[in-house]
Amino acid sequence: MILCDFDGTISEKDVTDTLLDHFGNDQCALLEQQWLKGIIGSRECMRQQIANMQASQIELDSVLAQIKIDPTFSEFIDIAREAHLNVQIVSDGLDYAIQSILKRYNLDFLPIYANRLLHNQQQGWKLDFPYTNQHCLKASGNCKCQHRRQLAGFQKIFYVGDGTSDFCVADKVDLVFAKDKLIDFCRQHGIHHYPIKNFGDVVAILPNLIKTSVENHCLSPA
Repeated sequence: MILCDFDGTISEKDVTDTLLDHFGNDQCALLEQQWLKGIIGSRECMRQQIANMQASQIELDSVLAQIKIDPTFSEFIDIAREAHLNVQIVSDGLDYAIQSILKRYNLDFLPIYANRLLHNQQQGWKLDFPYTNQHCLKASGNCKCQHRRQLAGFQKIFYVGDGTSDFCVADKVDLVFAKDKLIDFCRQHGIHHYPIKNFGDVVAILPNLIKTSVENHCLSPA
């Protein structure tokens, strides 16, 4: 089983940040600062930010149509399917946005677990949190650790991610394919990881990784 983050991992840009840059207001930036300081969790931050976003359906879709994914992700999916590996997307982002972007690449068959974006008036939006967990240590909208616990029957579980929303689940999988901030986090906490720039790096070792010990491929802190 492979769990994949979406924003900044599969997508080249953070989708939520991109939408807020286009359609958010000054309050969105203040909420972001409160989240960075630990005053509010990501669930509450995103709930209020999305409530402050004003865009028509057409305007929203127009921005989503410009967001690209990692060009090596499709090859990764092909390799994973050939190896009979399940791939799930677990994101603290927006389900509608993820589905819309993946559909352009004929990848919308992938299971997506994310926060639910709802159009509640002509230009208004709101979030629903079908995968929230009131005991989530990060107060995330989508508790990734909860998804991991539901996969106890799998022999090996790998994770691909890049940022803050991936920190809490990183030490609960067999190996992390880490980008950006997640590399530093794994190094600091002694978590088995393999640093990547894109999914092409995952493709390069995935066939051997399935057959051999995780420790043969991971990097730990010096």
